[in-house]
Amino acid sequence: MRKFYNKGTYVMSAFLIGTMMMSGCGASGNQAEEQTVQEESSVVVSESIHEETQTTTETETASAEETQTTTETLTETETASEAASIAETESERKPQAETEIEIEIKTQSTSQEAEQESKAAAEGSVSSGDFCMTVKGVTIPLGDDMRNYTAQLGDPDAYGSAKSCVEEGDDKVYTYGGVVIYTYITNGMDIISIIEIEGSESLPSGIHIGSTKADVIAAYGSNYTEEGTELLYEMGGKTIGLQMNGDTVSFIELFGR
Repeated sequence: MRKFYNKGTYVMSAFLIGTMMMSGCGASGNQAEEQTVQEESSVVVSESIHEETQTTTETETASAEETQTTTETLTETETASEAASIAETESERKPQAETEIEIEIKTQSTSQEAEQESKAAAEGSVSSGDFCMTVKGVTIPLGDDMRNYTAQLGDPDAYGSAKSCVEEGDDKVYTYGGVVIYTYITNGMDIISIIEIEGSESLPSGIHIGSTKADVIAAYGSNYTEEGTELLYEMGGKTIGLQMNGDTVSFIELFGR
């Protein structure tokens, strides 16, 4: 009995020890497995968090880049739009400015033309009828033969003659009031070469000693030449000479070739 008991005890002891060992080993194994699982879970969670963080960062970076790209695109678009708007405005202003300049030029041109027309209307011009003088109601043209008028005029107030240096005969000087007529002999004719006005008589245009330069321009125009203090109007080899004393006519002569 004692052997059996001992044997049984041994068996039970062995069984218990085996069970305990199995139980201990099992607990130890479970703990290890749990630890391993926990570690793996931690790694997975860590990796997951890392991946999520990385993904989030990449997403945020991509979003930021996209936002920046969008902003740059919008900025470029707005800049281009503003530039186009400015260019369009400048383009609109330029024709307007050009139009204003053209209008101003046309206005000035019209004004100048009107001024010229007004000036032309205010000015006279020289004609063939201006190269003569009326004495005692008789019109005596420059360049004509004085013998055609001496009978009508009667005796002159003064008379003078001198032998011609060109032909046989005398060159003569006739004075009627304030008008002095010079002739030279050629082909037997007394050609009227100079008519001088020293008195109050007037030319056919109304110009007389005492007339102003403005009166002269109104009568003959501004197409004259100046020789010293004399204004000269020429036409067909004949000349009207007006000696000026300041702005006033002081002496008049008609002469030709």
